[in-house]
Amino acid sequence: MIKLFSRPLVVAALVALTRGQDPAPAAASGAGAATTPRLVVLCSVDQLASWVFEEAQPHFTTEGGFQRLVRDGVTFTNCAYEHACTETGPGHATIGTGAPARLHGIVRNSWYSAEVGKTVYCVGVAAEALPELPEGRNRGPGRLLAPTLSQTMRQQLAGCRTASVSWKDRSAILMVGAEADVAAWIETSTGHLVTNRTWCREVPPWIARFNADRVLDGLFGSVWQPIGPESAYAGLVDDRPYEQAHGNGTGAHTLPQKITGGTDAAGKKFYAELYASPFGNEVVRRAAEACIDGMQLGADEVPDLLAVSFSSTDLVGHYFGPDSVEARDTLLRLDRELERFLAFLDQKVGAGRYAFFLTADHGVGPTPEWAKSRGIDAGRGLLQSQARAAAERDLVARFGPAPAGHRYCTHVGEWALVLDRAAFTGDDAEARFAEATRIAAAAATHVAGIEAAYPTTEILEQDPGDDPIRRSLRAALHPERAGDVQLVAKPYWLDGPTPASHGTPHPYDREVVAFAMGTGLPTGTRISEPVTPGIGVVLFARLLGISPPASAQDRLPAALLQDKQDR
Repeated sequence: MIKLFSRPLVVAALVALTRGQDPAPAAASGAGAATTPRLVVLCSVDQLASWVFEEAQPHFTTEGGFQRLVRDGVTFTNCAYEHACTETGPGHATIGTGAPARLHGIVRNSWYSAEVGKTVYCVGVAAEALPELPEGRNRGPGRLLAPTLSQTMRQQLAGCRTASVSWKDRSAILMVGAEADVAAWIETSTGHLVTNRTWCREVPPWIARFNADRVLDGLFGSVWQPIGPESAYAGLVDDRPYEQAHGNGTGAHTLPQKITGGTDAAGKKFYAELYASPFGNEVVRRAAEACIDGMQLGADEVPDLLAVSFSSTDLVGHYFGPDSVEARDTLLRLDRELERFLAFLDQKVGAGRYAFFLTADHGVGPTPEWAKSRGIDAGRGLLQSQARAAAERDLVARFGPAPAGHRYCTHVGEWALVLDRAAFTGDDAEARFAEATRIAAAAATHVAGIEAAYPTTEILEQDPGDDPIRRSLRAALHPERAGDVQLVAKPYWLDGPTPASHGTPHPYDREVVAFAMGTGLPTGTRISEPVTPGIGVVLFARLLGISPPASAQDRLPAALLQDKQDR
């Protein structure tokens, strides 16, 4: 059941080992295991809310990846983002840096830039493409303001190798930043795994092989059918008219479906449908394994890092809803992909010779129609556009028509209103602008589906006290990347026609899963102390005996602070 309520560093000597040593024998985790992992893996499941996981957990197989993490590792039962901007870019930046959005600066997937007068993409910066991979151009971490674990490891562990793999560019890029050997992502337009000269002067051989093997093309015609027993989907409806239709041209909302993109051969439409299916996670798992093989990650005693993000859960959740048969089946299939990936790590790196941390970049709310059918006040509409119209109306009523060529509200998007400062002139322009932000905020709250609205200066300058909404907004705002009025949707209300989404400060969007397993960690342990998904980089830094990233905020729970030799 969905819960609306909120859930209530040690710096060590640097490791100075060299490459080229023979691998030590694999050791099991627990007593007698090596205390420093050869490989640390930061793993993100895009859009995995705690409530979604809890509803699916009884249906995971005992040998699956999730149950292994629970059985053999640490479960953080109270993991939630501090920040309100519960989107992919901010979440992955937090996972990679340990910092909330106000510090790492990735405040949304995209945000309005007053400096350039338009919306900018979080990883949309100038970057030179590799000639063989032209589709990898103009993507990079230039807007990330905080150091990542990858950067910290490369500074403190001579000879370490770091890499990331995802379907989404922003996920791969923001988990490692600029200081990595490679960040690689799938380009849906071509089906290629790509990177650019931010990281590489030439295409890494393992990426060239992955693309030459046409891994995605090999999945053309795969049939997506429920993989679990009927009981795993009990209570879920497989034919809901508000879900998006599958992308193969059938117009159907049900399973099974053949993944073709509605075409006769692999191409852009097929790759798009593959992305929005559980087979997209198989692609990422195979790319991650190719990366480990190709870069020999974890092959010697110098610790390495791999960041991997499974993106397709997010597309499936958006298109069909987290309360759909498709979303449940995608999690059941991901459970098996994780099983395969952990088995691969056991074989290639050695059981007990790596550490694995899994979390999510954000949660998700249920489809409003599903919530409403269960008696919850839920709905949808063009909430942000209506808030802008209401604000413009009340500002005209107060100040008169805006000067020629201007309107008071110049932009709305990503739950923020931007006002036109040039529309306020004279000696009292600043005072009138401040008043305008208060009027716009008050007007927005009269829109059905808007819970609250605040002038941004109020959030930045006033103590939020015990108000969880104000606290999470404060953690989400960077002064140079914030609009003038912050909007908050009512719980279970959505902006627009997408079946389900996220991006709010509400618990279902902030509360996510978190598990840690491997070298130096206890087994079968549950920790209820509050943490954020940034705990992973802090935990890994301790296991590696290095300083955590400078902006990391989490402190390790007491159960993980005991000396590693005591385990």
